Amino acid sequence: MATSLQLNPAVFTPGSTLSTDQRRIFQSFSGITIDSQAVNGHYNSLQAGFEKRMSQGFTILANYTYSKALDDLPFNQSVTGPGPNASGTVYPWYFPKASALDYGRSDFDRGQRIVISYVWQLPTPKGAGKAVGALLGGWQMTGLFQAQTGLPLTITAGQDRSQTGLGVDRAVLVGSPLGPGACTSAPCVNYLNPGAFQLPPTAATASPYILSFGNFGKGAISGPGAMTWDVGMFRSFTYRERLSVQLRGEFFNVTNRANFNNPTASISSGGFGSITGSGDPRIGQVALKILF
Repeated sequence: MATSLQLNPAVFTPGSTLSTDQRRIFQSFSGITIDSQAVNGHYNSLQAGFEKRMSQGFTILANYTYSKALDDLPFNQSVTGPGPNASGTVYPWYFPKASALDYGRSDFDRGQRIVISYVWQLPTPKGAGKAVGALLGGWQMTGLFQAQTGLPLTITAGQDRSQTGLGVDRAVLVGSPLGPGACTSAPCVNYLNPGAFQLPPTAATASPYILSFGNFGKGAISGPGAMTWDVGMFRSFTYRERLSVQLRGEFFNVTNRANFNNPTASISSGGFGSITGSGDPRIGQVALKILF
């Protein structure tokens, strides 16, 4: 996979008051990045499926995946390419095993996922008269159920504590990461425990210096999972060979479950650890479709 490497990081100099650019290896330049194919990834999974083909007007398809994806791609870089603002690894390139702190769960990794889809052609009630049969017969119900565990979370310092100019230093984990205490005002949902994280020591006070990069691993915890159930009802009325009317109703997230976004993950940001956004609520729509 492609990654971006910063070839001209700043070098911490004890007691120095020089700016980041003045402390770079090649002082005639600011940042120098190079794109490379130096990232390795691994994916392992257990996949199971179940299928009931159409019989008595009903068919269902279910798939379950238990997986883990690992790589050493910096957490803020996309697998499709580093992009113009990619910052590279946490450790400078000249460190031995510079990608060590970037090895962890892939940003897209979801440990478990299940998807169930079905189609049910509802039968006409037995003994129904002609009028009732015309009204209640011919309906078709469809559904799509999806549930999955949360995406990885990487907690950052939000400050250049190592004074390398890379800007991706990690937080220091000192307690249980999940818990209350993040919300200061509504609307808000607690997720991370702010008391469990600290800023790493600055380069000037860290002993040894490597502690200034923090210790939180990439994707070490997960964000909230998600579950949705979408349902559709359809009925077609044919008037002529080339003219029909379809009545349809579609309902998304029919259980109205709150599927929360990931919380703020920089301990230097306001609202760190809190969740202030979520996916769509229940949405329903009814339509009349003319086919000719």
